[in-house]
Amino acid sequence: MSILAHTDRRRLPLLIALIGLLLAVCGAMLAGIRSFGESSHWVSHTYQVMGQVESVRSAIEGTESVARGYRLTGDAGLQRAYEMSRTVPAARAADLVDLVDDNPTQQRHARELQGLVQKRLQSIARAVDDFRTGNADEANRHMLSNGVPQMQKIDAAADAMLAAERALLARRESERRRDALILTAIVVTGTLISLAMLYVLLQIIGRETRRTVRLERETRQALATLEASTEQREELAEQRRLLGAFAGLLHSCQNVDEALDIAGNALAQLVPNGAGVCYVMRASQNLLELRPLFGTHGNEYPDAMRPDQCWALRRGYLHAFDPARPTARCDHLRDLTDDQACGVCVPLASQGMSLGLLHVGSRLGEPLSELQLAAVESVAEHLGVVLYSLELRESLRVQSLRDPLTGLYNRRYLEESLPREIERCERRGRPLSVLMVDVDYFKRFNDEHGHGAGDALLTKIGQVLATVTRGEDIACRYGGEEFTIVMPEANLETALIRAEQIRLAIAEASIAYMRRELGPVTASIGVHELQLGLDTPETLLATADRALYAAKAQGRNRVLSATLPSLHAGALPGSASA
Repeated sequence: MSILAHTDRRRLPLLIALIGLLLAVCGAMLAGIRSFGESSHWVSHTYQVMGQVESVRSAIEGTESVARGYRLTGDAGLQRAYEMSRTVPAARAADLVDLVDDNPTQQRHARELQGLVQKRLQSIARAVDDFRTGNADEANRHMLSNGVPQMQKIDAAADAMLAAERALLARRESERRRDALILTAIVVTGTLISLAMLYVLLQIIGRETRRTVRLERETRQALATLEASTEQREELAEQRRLLGAFAGLLHSCQNVDEALDIAGNALAQLVPNGAGVCYVMRASQNLLELRPLFGTHGNEYPDAMRPDQCWALRRGYLHAFDPARPTARCDHLRDLTDDQACGVCVPLASQGMSLGLLHVGSRLGEPLSELQLAAVESVAEHLGVVLYSLELRESLRVQSLRDPLTGLYNRRYLEESLPREIERCERRGRPLSVLMVDVDYFKRFNDEHGHGAGDALLTKIGQVLATVTRGEDIACRYGGEEFTIVMPEANLETALIRAEQIRLAIAEASIAYMRRELGPVTASIGVHELQLGLDTPETLLATADRALYAAKAQGRNRVLSATLPSLHAGALPGSASA
């Protein structure tokens, strides 16, 4: 404000000075024009006076010439010409006197010339009168004695006036040139100063205009920033409210499904028109399973992925993908369109443990805003803590579901997990198979070597099953010497091959007990594949159990399914009925 006031104080005096200078230049120009007009008038007057002097001299000479011709010839025409011209010199001399009435010196000279002209005219008239009276000799004598001196005086008086007028003309011409030069200098100087002042004034006005435009632009930007800040503040307040409610609900969850549902609802409000999925890390830490959260059914995403397929999991912090920028696309997003893949991957971790992955995108082909990114990170942080808590709780629960002798899951865990695996495979249209494994002649082995040896045998069987089964398989001790293996996403053919591998691994195992090598032992295995929409957990186990007893009935040490014959019909030497 002070700058503008300072500029205004400087601009007003400059404007007044510019107007005054322009008026002064205009006045000087008018005065110069008037002076130039007066100078021109006096110059013209001087030329007029000089012409009038010459006219007087020419008139007296003409009168004298006509009179002389009349006296010499007596011609009547010349007489008439004389009579007509005798008054002209006097009249012109009188006009000359009137013409120089503004100059006393020249008027005195003009009167002197007028008197000389009168005398000369009188002398000419006397000579003409003498000629008329017949006294021609007297007329000639008079003209000779008076004519030349009188004309010399007339010429001298005329020359004096002409010289005075020439001097006056030279002075007036000099004054006129001086006045013209001064006027030109005044006009040029005034014009240049006016232009300079006008330039300065225009610069000041231009600076003020630019400053005004800049201030208006800054004001608009400040208003826009204020409005954006207000909107951002309101959005941030709403975001905090949602995150507070989300955190309260999230930490009250009892299982992973509840936590993911709440996270999906919160993200749907925090990222409108977006979509998000969660990949949950398996206990084996080698695969992550898809769990849709909001905005998508997950059909475009892979059902499972490895940890090394995501940049966020590799680096341990948020990774954003924007097709418009040179950023790396995660391998698990390769099959998605650019609009679907545009977003962020946030690792879910707590206490140094990788628990999963959160992928959220706007689905508009645009990256998330800063507030949305902060909200997604906050959700991921809370979700990671809760998933770790639930996993820890589940780990404690699973430990209570482990068989202490074999280290495998117990029957209680089997009864809890089998329905869940059946439901998952049915939902995805994937196969599932169950193996029932029973140690052949275990009672005889126990009786011959003692219960300690029997426990060592069961421990070894547990180790063999843990080694040869996949990470996603569920190996359980069903009871006594009987074991159950649930194989998700394995069809009957695959299950039979794996069952044969298990049978061979058990047959080749050696049992060390009390510094003795015991065995070998064999196992019979019954296999059954889930019939989608038909089997329940009970019927699935019962069918596999019937296949197991059929394998025992056919001689033990073999694999048998409910629909296929035994894959191995032989038995080890020395086998006997259980």
